[in-house]
Amino acid sequence: MMKKSAQRLTRAGTVSKPIWFYLWRDKWLYLMLVPVIVYYIVFKYIPMYGLTIAFKDYNVFKGINGSNWVGLQNFKKVFSSDLFWLSTRNTLVLNMATLLVNFPLTIIVAFMLNEVRCVTFKKISQSFLYLPHFMSWVVVAGIATNLFSQTDGSINNLITSLGFSPVPFLNNKGWWIFTYVISNIWKEIGWGTIIYLAAMAGIDESLYEAAYIDGATKIQRIIYITLPMIRSVLIVMLILSVSKMMSIGLDAPLLLGNTKVINVSEVISTYIYRLGIVKAEYSLSTVIGLFQSVINIIILFFADRFAKCIGEEGIL
Repeated sequence: MMKKSAQRLTRAGTVSKPIWFYLWRDKWLYLMLVPVIVYYIVFKYIPMYGLTIAFKDYNVFKGINGSNWVGLQNFKKVFSSDLFWLSTRNTLVLNMATLLVNFPLTIIVAFMLNEVRCVTFKKISQSFLYLPHFMSWVVVAGIATNLFSQTDGSINNLITSLGFSPVPFLNNKGWWIFTYVISNIWKEIGWGTIIYLAAMAGIDESLYEAAYIDGATKIQRIIYITLPMIRSVLIVMLILSVSKMMSIGLDAPLLLGNTKVINVSEVISTYIYRLGIVKAEYSLSTVIGLFQSVINIIILFFADRFAKCIGEEGIL
């Protein structure tokens, strides 16, 4: 009787078991989630309490609870700083330039790898493309400096040997942005193809066979079969990329930048580094971090809404 009372009938008339039955049945699968849940609680959710520093005159010796509340005073101080708006503009410019170049190139490289029929050559190519992703930005910045240096860089040595003047890749604002984008593409383009290759692997081969019989070329098969089949993946990846417009890594701008290009290399992450680490202005740096998160969330919602307006599912 107890078992029957614990069970209930669904609309189709079949017996539906209580939720605890499925939890106990799949207990080992749920147990595997425990480390992940603990990680996010400890390292993601608990540190959110530190955001209260943005509304306090934080003192290291007094701690978060002992520091005095100042309301929105820190926000007014940050938003009145010209350097903050300069770093915000540079962050958007660098991220947008990288996205406009890196996103389509990653898709093109994925298409090229997908068309390779020699398995050995494909694996070797993928390994070489993935390798830069695992390199530290210290190594990548050193390679970029050796290549693009105006005095003794390999590329400028080649340019001067051809009778042309050396190009100030690292000393000119426009050329520095070009160098930054190229370095990012070289480092991440291979790693970005993984998801697209996985999506292409799930496409039914009979579609390609039918198109081949109908006389479709490789380009036509890519345009009329591959692209439509992975369109949802492209939209999701684009939304995720756009939602990080206000976030940028510290390593690349800090290591590649110099005083001559400070007006374009000073981004939010380097500005936070100089405020929080160098000047110990923890409250102000927390304000900027909170500002970044809020703007990224707003951009994410707008991008997702736009995706739904054009008929895609989005991610929210």
